[in-house]
Amino acid sequence: MVRRQIDFDEDTDRILTELAREYHGDLGKAVADLVHAHGSLETLVERCEEAQRSSLVAQVEQAEREFDEGRFTTWEDVKRRNKL
Repeated sequence: MVRRQIDFDEDTDRILTELAREYHGDLGKAVADLVHAHGSLETLVERCEEAQRSSLVAQVEQAEREFDEGRFTTWEDVKRRNKL
């Protein structure tokens, strides 16, 4: 077991306290589960990206090609069109 002292802002402390209730107040277990879940999510994202790599590469290449050809829409145009 390792002991660490970590400073959190008030909002993060409130959220962690609420989460710890699900672990009978054991903040250590709550944080450990969060860290492990983060690792699992990263692995899932990597697997999904690998499975879709050819599609993602094709999308990037098409976007770059269209940008080079002058076919693009600025973020300001997108916002204006969508009344954002």
